[in-house]
Amino acid sequence: MIEFQSLPYIAAATFIVISISIYFVEILNTEKVLYVKKNLLFWISVGLLLYYIGNIPFRILRNYYEYLTDATILVLLNIILAVIMNICFIIGFIWSDRKQLY
Repeated sequence: MIEFQSLPYIAAATFIVISISIYFVEILNTEKVLYVKKNLLFWISVGLLLYYIGNIPFRILRNYYEYLTDATILVLLNIILAVIMNICFIIGFIWSDRKQLY
């Protein structure tokens, strides 16, 4: 319980990034016209994708350079990524329609 468990986090984050990428490819290959401004799932996917793509490399480096680097950089990066993710969520909730048509 003392050590930081990064392997499960990295595996789950990689799976989420792959799933979101498959979702975006599916959106591009569909015949329907999709209004991304009105689609809540799109905004949630963008927020999660930006957060995990920015956070995975620093989680990997965190185990190797834990004692060599200043932790404030990692904390600031995590806060910035969390704010960006939540801004995407907020935009999605404000702009999306109440009834999603697929």
